[in-house]
Amino acid sequence: MLDQLLKNPDVKKFMTSFEAGQTLFMENDASRDLYILVSGSVDIIKGQKKINEITESGALFGEMSLFLDSRRTATVKAKTDVKAIRIPPEEIDRFLDSCPDVVWEITRYLAKRLDMASRILYGLNEFYDQLPDAVIMTDREGRIIAWNAAASLLYGRDSDQMRQSSAEEIYEDPKIYRDYLNEVQDKFAVSERILNVRHPKKGLRSISTSMNVLYDAHHNFQGVLSLGRDVTEAKKMERRYLRIRNWVLPALVALGLLAVVTFFVYPYFTKGYLPMDTQKQDLKNQLAKDYLLLRSILAEPFAAGDREKTNHLLREFFDVQDVSAAIYKGLVLLNDQKRVFDAYSVDMDDDELNEMIGNSYSGIPFLGSDDSVHRVLTLYRVSKEYPMGYRGIEVAFEMKRNGEFLGWLLFQMDTQKLTNIYELDEDSLLKFRFKDPEEKPGR
Repeated sequence: MLDQLLKNPDVKKFMTSFEAGQTLFMENDASRDLYILVSGSVDIIKGQKKINEITESGALFGEMSLFLDSRRTATVKAKTDVKAIRIPPEEIDRFLDSCPDVVWEITRYLAKRLDMASRILYGLNEFYDQLPDAVIMTDREGRIIAWNAAASLLYGRDSDQMRQSSAEEIYEDPKIYRDYLNEVQDKFAVSERILNVRHPKKGLRSISTSMNVLYDAHHNFQGVLSLGRDVTEAKKMERRYLRIRNWVLPALVALGLLAVVTFFVYPYFTKGYLPMDTQKQDLKNQLAKDYLLLRSILAEPFAAGDREKTNHLLREFFDVQDVSAAIYKGLVLLNDQKRVFDAYSVDMDDDELNEMIGNSYSGIPFLGSDDSVHRVLTLYRVSKEYPMGYRGIEVAFEMKRNGEFLGWLLFQMDTQKLTNIYELDEDSLLKFRFKDPEEKPGR
C-alpha cells in the first residue's frame, strides 16, 4: 500500500517530517489528523509511561480521534527522525477518493482491533459464567457491557435483553442504587448493600450487592463491576424474628422466666451462626473478585516478562485499598519454576522487595485440592518488626493465559484479621473451592 501511495503525485502535499524527540500530538489534544508512517519509529505514551511503539512502514495511527471525533487518547512522539503522511480531517474524503487502497487497509486494521477486543470480552464472559454470584459490568455511562449466567437467573432477564441498558433500571428504586454507587466512588471501600429488584416471575427480591469501581492507568473512572446474590429468604426470616420479638416483649411480664429464656437465649443461638458464615462467604467472594481482576490485568505483562508493568499494577492495586481494612498484606508473582518474579508488600521497603526477586518457593508445600485453582501455603518470615520471625499464610492461585500455565499469584494474608474477624485458619481456607476461569462449562 505504501509504495503505491508514494507513487501518487497527490500524496506529496501531505508528506511531513519530524525530528527525533518531537511530539506529533499530545494526549487529550482536539486534533484529528490521520497519520501513515513512511519511515522511522514513534513511541505511544499514556501519561508518563510508554505503552507501545510503531516501527512498521505503512502503519496507521491517529485514526481513533478521526473516526470517533474524540480527543487523543495518547501522546505520540518521534523516537527517531520520522517521515509520515499526515491527512487533516477536512482532506480525508478527497485523500481516500484518490487512494482507494487506503480504505481497505483502514478497514482491515479496525477489523483486527475489533476481533481482539471481542476475544478478550468473550474470555471474561466465560469466566463470569463460572461464578456463583451474579456479575454485572458497566461502562462509565452506567450501560451494561457484561452480564453472566447467574445474573440472568437472579434478575430474570437474559444478557441480550440487558446489554447496553442502564444498570439502574434493574432496581426497584434507582435513586438508592445511584446513591450507593456515588458512595462507592467517593470512599472506594463500602460494605455491601441490600437492594430490591422485581423479578418478572418471582416478584420482589432482596439482592445483597457489592461494587468495585474500575479505573484506568490514570485513575480515571471507567465503570463498575458488581456482584449480587439473593438474600430474600434471609430477609424474610429476619422480619419474622422482628415480628416475634415485638410480640414477645409485651408478654414478658406475664410469661416470666420462660419468656425471658425464649427471648434472650433462642435468638442468641439462632442468629449467632449467620454472621460467621456470611463473613466467610464474603472473604471467599473478595478473593474471587480480586483474583479475577488481577489475573485479567497481570497475565499479559507477566507472560511478556514485563516486571515494570506488573510492579506498577501491584502497587496500584494497593493504592486504591483501605489499608486499615484490607485482609491482604502483599502480593507475589511466581513463575512456573516457583521463583519470585515480582512482589509488593505494605510492610516492606523497596530494598526488601528487591531482595525477594528470584527467591524460590519450591521447598514450601502448596496444599490444596485438584478441583480448585487455589492452594494454601504456611511459611515463616523475618522482618524488621518481627526479627525472630512470624508465621504467615498465603493463598496461591494459578496464573494462565490462553491455556498456558504461567505460574502463581499469591495473596499474603493478614493472619490477625484472618483469625479475629473471619475465624479462619489454613484448614478453613483449604475447604474453599474456586473454579478455573478457562475451564469450559460442564466439565
